[in-house]
Amino acid sequence: MSISDQDIRAQLRRLMDHPEFPASPQRRAFLTYVVDEYLAGRADQIKGVSIAMSVFNRDASFDQQIDPIVRLEARRLRQDIDSYYAGPGRDDPMRLSIPKGGYAPRFEQVAHPKADPVSDEVLRHEEPAPHRSSRTIWVLAGAAMICGVIWIGLSFLGAAPGRDPDLPKGPIVAVLPFESLGEAPESLAYGITQQLTTELVRFRDLWVLPLGTVERFRDSQIDPQQLRSEFDADYALEGSVQETGETLRLSARLIDLTAARYVWVRSYEIGLAPSEIYAVQDQIIRDVTGQLAGKYGLLTQDAMQLAARTAPAHRDAYDCVLEYYSYQITINLDQHGDVKACILNAVDQNPEYAEAWAVLSNLYVQQVRFNLGGDRDQVLQAADLAARRAIQADPNLATGHLMLANLLFVEGDIQGFRQAGQRAVDLNPNDGAILAHFGMRLAFAGDWDRGLAIGDRAIALNPVHPHWYHFPRVFYLFDQGDFDQALSVLDRIDMPEFFWTHLWRAALNHEIGDEAQAEAALEALLNLQPNFAVKAPDILSIWQLDDLFKQKLMNSLHQAGLSG
Repeated sequence: MSISDQDIRAQLRRLMDHPEFPASPQRRAFLTYVVDEYLAGRADQIKGVSIAMSVFNRDASFDQQIDPIVRLEARRLRQDIDSYYAGPGRDDPMRLSIPKGGYAPRFEQVAHPKADPVSDEVLRHEEPAPHRSSRTIWVLAGAAMICGVIWIGLSFLGAAPGRDPDLPKGPIVAVLPFESLGEAPESLAYGITQQLTTELVRFRDLWVLPLGTVERFRDSQIDPQQLRSEFDADYALEGSVQETGETLRLSARLIDLTAARYVWVRSYEIGLAPSEIYAVQDQIIRDVTGQLAGKYGLLTQDAMQLAARTAPAHRDAYDCVLEYYSYQITINLDQHGDVKACILNAVDQNPEYAEAWAVLSNLYVQQVRFNLGGDRDQVLQAADLAARRAIQADPNLATGHLMLANLLFVEGDIQGFRQAGQRAVDLNPNDGAILAHFGMRLAFAGDWDRGLAIGDRAIALNPVHPHWYHFPRVFYLFDQGDFDQALSVLDRIDMPEFFWTHLWRAALNHEIGDEAQAEAALEALLNLQPNFAVKAPDILSIWQLDDLFKQKLMNSLHQAGLSG
C-alpha cells in the first residue's frame, strides 16, 4: 500500500504529541527537520552538515570528525523512537525509523493481527526499557492457542548490539563554560573551557559533548537533572576564574550528575603575569585529563566497577574492554583466559570496535610475553592482525598505535616500535597508560633517561595509576647497584599475583644480604611460575634488555636459590 504525505505527517504528530515520547526538544527538532526534508523530495540531501547547521546552530565550518553532535543525537533519537514503538506506539498504523548509516527517515505501514489477550497481558507487565543502555534486550512472549502458537518479539533498543561503532565508548561528560568572576578576564575562562574540551575529546573512552552544545549554560545556574535528561550526561566539569587583588584563583570541579555531588575539586592560585596564567592553564589541562580521563582515571574506574557487577554472560563489548583494563591493573595471569575470551566475544559483537581489537593484540602478545601457551609465530601473527585491524577501524586511536608499538618491541623492531609509540603519544599526550607503556619499553631498550622521564610523567598525571608503572625504576636502580632504593620503590608495588613482584624481591633481598626474605620471595615466584628457571631466558629476551643486565639479574636469582 502507498503511504501518503498526510499519513506521514499524522504519524509524526503521534510521536510529537504523545507524553511518553522521550525525545528532548532538540531531538524533536531533528526529527521534524528530516521528515520535512523527506517530504520535500530532498531525502538524498539529508546530511550531517545540513542537520548541524539547521538544527544545532552550527556554522559552515562544522566538521563531523571533530564535533560528533549529529551522530550522538541521532543515536539517542533512534533510542527515543524505539522506546516509543516498544510501548505506547506499538499499535500505530505506521512505523517511522531512521536507519543507521544515514539520516533519511523510513516509513512502513504495519498490519496488526487481532490482539491475543494472553500476549497483551505479558506486554502490559514488561519492565520499561532503560532510556540508555549498551545492550540489546529482546522481549519474547508466547501464548499457546487452540489454533497454534503466536510468538511475539520486541526489540527495545534496536537490532544492533552496543553503541554506534563510529562513536566513542564510556561515560558522557559535559565541559561547561568556565565562569569569570570579578575582574577576571573572560578570554582566560573561555580559553580553558575550549582547551579542556579539545583535550578530553582525545580520550576514546569518554563521550565529550561539543562546546557549542552546552554554551547556553554560560552565566546560568547548572541543573544536574537537566543535563541528565537533555544530554544523557554522566558527569559535568565546571570551573571558575576569579581575580583577587594581585592574584588569580582558578578552580575546577567534577560533578557526578547521577548522584548530584562533587567527586573532584581542585583550586590553583597564581600571579597575574601572562607566563603564570599560561602555565597554570596547561597544569589544569594535565590535571583534569590525567586524573579524570585515561584508562585508569576516575571516570573509567567508575565504569570498571559498574562492569564488574555485570554477569559475564551479559557483558557487552564495552564492558569487556573495561574488564581488560581492570585486569591490567594487577595483571593476575589466572584471569588472562577469561579476559581474552570476553574480548574475542567483543570483536565478534562489534567488529568495528577499534579499542577491542587493540587490547586483543596485547592479550595475544601477553601469551608470548608470559609463556601462556600457543605457537609463538601464530600468536604474534594474530597480535599483528588485531593491532592493524584497530588502526584500520580508527586511524586516530592512540591505543591502536600503542599496541602495534608493543608488538614491534617484542619482535625486536626497535625503530618501528619508536615510530608507532611516538605516534600514540602524539595522538594523546596526556594518557598515562600510553606514556607508561611507551616509557617503560624505551627504558628497557637502553634509553633510560627518556624512558624514565616519560614514566614519571605518567605517574604524576594520575595519583591512582596501576602499580606496574614503577617497575622501570626498579630495573634501573638494580642496574645502578642501588639495591636499597630499588627495594623502596618495589614496596610501592602491590601486585601479589604478578610474578615480577616476587622475582625482584628475591633478587634485591639477596643483594642486600636478607636471605630469608629472598628465599620466601623465590618460593612465591615459583608458586606462580613453577618452570621459571626454564622460561627465564625467553621471558627476559622479550623485554629487549641487554645481555649484561640479564646475566646480572639471573646471577642474583641463582645465588638466591633458583636452580636450573
